[in-house]
Amino acid sequence: MLTNPHRETITTILKKIKALRIEKGISQYELSERLSICQNSYYKIESGKTKLDIYRLLQISTILEFNFS
Repeated sequence: MLTNPHRETITTILKKIKALRIEKGISQYELSERLSICQNSYYKIESGKTKLDIYRLLQISTILEFNFS
């Protein structure tokens, strides 16, 4: 089985997104609405079941007002 050498970094980013979302009092549903996707699709991104692409990361960082660089 192939492993992803960036798994730890990806997991850290997803945890940071979730923590920031909760800190700002934004529900998954509210964030999904702002991203124009369904709540289940957002859940899959945040839980790592769907890959987070750079475009979506930039959208999320704008909404959460956080620079992930």
